[in-house]
Amino acid sequence: MRGVIANIISGLVPWRNLRHRVRARLRTPVHKYVRFVKSFSTARHPNVRCVFGHRCINFVVVLDNKYVFKFPIRDDGRAIATREKRITDALRPISPIKIPKMQIFDCDGVAVRRYEYIHGVGYHALDEKTRDVIEDRVAKQLAKFLYVVGTADPREIRDLKPRRMEKPDIMHGWNNNDLWDNFILDSKTFDVVAFIDWEDAKFGDFYMFFTSGTHRDGMKQKLLREYLKLWK
Repeated sequence: MRGVIANIISGLVPWRNLRHRVRARLRTPVHKYVRFVKSFSTARHPNVRCVFGHRCINFVVVLDNKYVFKFPIRDDGRAIATREKRITDALRPISPIKIPKMQIFDCDGVAVRRYEYIHGVGYHALDEKTRDVIEDRVAKQLAKFLYVVGTADPREIRDLKPRRMEKPDIMHGWNNNDLWDNFILDSKTFDVVAFIDWEDAKFGDFYMFFTSGTHRDGMKQKLLREYLKLWK
């Protein structure tokens, strides 16, 4: 019934993005989810921050700057949660950059994903001057990450590839599928400390990282140069 009412009300909103946000808010039992999250806190007064994720497919709750919880909005989330956990568990020991640990909990039939919270800052949140200074170092770290993860072929997740016997190759292999928005930098040293959000990870081509996005051309060129060095 909640979904039907949400569809009727959001259908009256003319703007697509706003319509998605309204539908997501109406379909989400926010208070129940927040109570569930608070049950994991040992603090007398838990610190909770809430936001609807990209494309409004998840309700995200940050608890005490220690954990991040993701509640699916459109279905029970079990398939995507299981897939993401398998991929991160297989790639975590291989990746030269930290992949946060993930656990799956049940909340009234909904698969809730819990991640360790990563302290830091996103690349796009930095000012232009800072990015100019750190570009070379960040490009080298990203290139090594792309190369090591991209050339990996863990037996545990081969069945998740489009073709099980398909082999990694240059610009082709396992990847996070959102290189530019999903890495976290240390707020003091500006080293890359973690890669988050693996729900869209896949095995396939990732040349688009060098040819598209809102990042600057200089960064793309430096990353491509460092990546090709590793292949040579």
